[in-house]
Amino acid sequence: MDAEDGAEWNFSYVLPQSPGNPCLLVVPTSLQMGWVETPPFFCAASETARDVAHDYCETELGSLPPHKFTHYVTGNHAYAELPETDPTSRPFRYLLEVYVDDFVSLVIPTSREQLRHVSTRTMPGIYDVFPADDNDANDPILEKKLKQLDGEYGTTKTIIGFDFDGLAKTLWLEDAKRTHLLTVLHGWLRSSRTGTVGIPFKEFKSVIAKIRHAFTAIPAGRGLLTPCNKMLQMKPPVVYLHRNAVLLAAVAGCRTLLRESSDSPTRCRELVSGWPDYIGVCDASSHGVGGVVFGETESCLPTVFCWEWSPEVKEAYPSKRITNSDLEMAGLLFLWLVIESVCGNLRKKHVALFSDSSPTVGWVRRLATRGSLVSAHLIRALALRLKLNGTCPITPLHIAGEENSMTDIPSCSFGSEPQWLCRTNDDLLTLFNTTFPLLNQSSWNVFQLSSRISTRVTSVLLMKDFTLEEWW
Repeated sequence: MDAEDGAEWNFSYVLPQSPGNPCLLVVPTSLQMGWVETPPFFCAASETARDVAHDYCETELGSLPPHKFTHYVTGNHAYAELPETDPTSRPFRYLLEVYVDDFVSLVIPTSREQLRHVSTRTMPGIYDVFPADDNDANDPILEKKLKQLDGEYGTTKTIIGFDFDGLAKTLWLEDAKRTHLLTVLHGWLRSSRTGTVGIPFKEFKSVIAKIRHAFTAIPAGRGLLTPCNKMLQMKPPVVYLHRNAVLLAAVAGCRTLLRESSDSPTRCRELVSGWPDYIGVCDASSHGVGGVVFGETESCLPTVFCWEWSPEVKEAYPSKRITNSDLEMAGLLFLWLVIESVCGNLRKKHVALFSDSSPTVGWVRRLATRGSLVSAHLIRALALRLKLNGTCPITPLHIAGEENSMTDIPSCSFGSEPQWLCRTNDDLLTLFNTTFPLLNQSSWNVFQLSSRISTRVTSVLLMKDFTLEEWW
């Protein structure tokens, strides 16, 4: 790191010394770990090393001699099963990244030569920024970790707290960390049954942070954390699960997702957003909810649906127990359940959900709310369905109200707008085909929501508690 003349003293430190002895200062020749302001500087240095290493990897195979540590990164059965060279000279794919001081390379090789190429080019790149040491034990590339096989290529690896399977292309939380979390959560749930022991807030905060990190590999799990986030904002000295049914259910749900993550690990594709295969648009009013579903890159029968709110919901809305944004959130949950029925298998599919409610779009994007407990309840149900279907991250998008006329009709088809009144599905189908005709003489299809679906969504909207199994 370059520093202005005289500024290097900001990085010096005092050695331990006996009273009366001269004060000894040490000015390091390289940046030391532990300074409050060092992470940005250190990451800039390690990322520069990554860029240099990438340039070396782009050179011709065999253009550099083997590295002194090459034997530490090869030698297992995955390496041995590859041919020495690829006679076709096909290009191979690789990715080189760095996380603080951990260099990670992902290679899809067709020969052992290619694996050696990436490893022997990565290490000189590191040396260009962090010079090598003649004593291997003091080398910036830690020989200690190499001897533990941390740097060995393999089809199954533990990287930055997660286990990766390169053949199945899946990942899950590292077994030791997962076991620890499951043990802690089991203890919380067991103590909640007696109601006599609470959780110290410091412990609660630490464990929730670890769960949030674990949900990097289970994105839908974030939808269960809103009650935990609210408790973190309150900062009570002790957290009592038996006094908060919603929080208790959230903790139980987190434990279930973690427990099943090793038996049903997350496919890496489920972590990546993309252009939608299916699109759903929804709108809700104080009278009902309606929406449309159609295919984008995948074929899907163009579908319209509508549902009139139950008397309990219509009664709760004027009293402000349910807001318009809550109704819109319930509408998106309805929309997702319709997409499940209409589009079939959604595993590894991308879906975009449009709504004219900005708060609702923000809640779905974060899978969390800051204020509405009702919508937090709905998001929890949506998250469980996303996990069950193995869908890629959904893309929630806002659409201006004046541009959402297609869903105004079904959401207001219960008499609030006389010109849109539809007493039967045939009336709705006729109105839709007339107002929004499709190309090639295609026709809209009306999806009839079952009482099972409507009852489940309405119950959640009215804050009736539910178990994970009810939505799993």
